[in-house]
Amino acid sequence: MTVLTGPDALRGLEAEWLALQARIHPLNPFLSWQWQWSWWEEFGAGREPRWLACRADGRLVGILPLCSAPGGGGDLAIGGGLDLSDHLGILADRTDLPGVAAAVVGWWGAEARAGRMLDLHFLPEDDASLAALRAAAVAGGLRVDDRIEEVSPAVAVPDDFEAYLEARLGKKDRHELRRKRRRLDREQPGWRLADQRQLGLERALEDFFALHRASHPDKAAFLTEANMRFFRRVAARLDAAGWLRLQVLLTGDTPVAATFGFTVDHTWYLYNSGYDPGAARWSVGLLCVAEGVRAAIAEGCDRCDFLRGNEAYKYDLGAHDRALHALRIGGPAAPEPPGPGVTGR
Repeated sequence: MTVLTGPDALRGLEAEWLALQARIHPLNPFLSWQWQWSWWEEFGAGREPRWLACRADGRLVGILPLCSAPGGGGDLAIGGGLDLSDHLGILADRTDLPGVAAAVVGWWGAEARAGRMLDLHFLPEDDASLAALRAAAVAGGLRVDDRIEEVSPAVAVPDDFEAYLEARLGKKDRHELRRKRRRLDREQPGWRLADQRQLGLERALEDFFALHRASHPDKAAFLTEANMRFFRRVAARLDAAGWLRLQVLLTGDTPVAATFGFTVDHTWYLYNSGYDPGAARWSVGLLCVAEGVRAAIAEGCDRCDFLRGNEAYKYDLGAHDRALHALRIGGPAAPEPPGPGVTGR
């Protein structure tokens, strides 16, 4: 296990990291080099990195990008930002995960016994990282606190949009979606969905920022200058990788709704969205997401993940919850209480 602690060491891991993620399917995009390095560039100041790199026979087989929070007292958390990253864990192939998790816990053991916590969040319930870390911590005699903290609704999709509507949506939701689309067709003929490839990345980003900001005061507050810089960095890298799906619904030439998402390993991830409240009568926010599902199916996706949060529209579009866990690994586990008839000394 190698612990990387400085910017030069982190930057020097890029080629190996990219080679590792190219071997992992399905890939968690929030653990990609594109995402994690973009976050570190923007938000790394004031934090101490502890990127754990595990190698076997000289080849990188696992990464856990950790860092301390400013004033965190020695506790460590996964990099990527809990306000920005939706799924986290160890980046490793499933076959390598038990060994990588054991190495991580073995390295952490001395820190845990000194009273520090490894504070991990948003580990999907079906991600092998969760089970591997939990098992390694228990085997190492460390205390484990595992709880569900969020949900990430997702829906499996067939290879045809109409089949998706019939198979995944209830009768009422299917009727409502079709009714809303007919109304948009009737009152705004010629509307269209375009992405950054047609609009240009800079224009699509500006449309997304404006619509995201307009949607709700909480979204406007989220869109700080630092977060916008992060979006620009990561969008450019995701676009270069062919993953970015920055989609804008236009009536005429006017942008009225937008989604920021990415497609990785046949899954479309809906990361964020926004819409013009002045166009709410046409349900443009919902229709923009539904058209994103249509586009994802057309390009061969078999799953749409609406990511963290239990907003109602996700279930209207057929999604079901997947639990995300918080896992805290600390000092030695409490001893088992003596059994019946056994007295302590």
